[in-house]
Amino acid sequence: MKRLRLGAVLHFLIAIGHIGCLFALDEAFEAYGIREIMHQMVSGHVWMLYALTIGLVLAFCLAGLYALSATGDIRRLPLTRMAIITIVVLYSLRALAGGISCINDFTWLQCISSLIPAIIAWCYWPGVKERAKMC
Repeated sequence: MKRLRLGAVLHFLIAIGHIGCLFALDEAFEAYGIREIMHQMVSGHVWMLYALTIGLVLAFCLAGLYALSATGDIRRLPLTRMAIITIVVLYSLRALAGGISCINDFTWLQCISSLIPAIIAWCYWPGVKERAKMC
């Protein structure tokens, strides 16, 4: 259960990092090489980039709360086991995609951004196996 708590802490730290990025959103997008894509995606409605980032902050916080729910540290949330499985799958896919992209275009930022999802998937894995506690 310590791994799940670590996963929750990582999610809350990522959420805080995204809040910090709100003050320099274009610079953050530029660092990841997605500035043009993000601006094209919102068709000039820059406020949508801020709304998307706030949505990500909420999603990361929710994922952290599900980890705490799985450990029993907070009141049980609905569909906890399903949420934990979904988190493991999504982060495993993100780590795999990031690892593959590191082969083609290696940067330390990309490498770290791929390693962290792998660590989070590893942290949440005990929640997948803890059927008796989760049901």
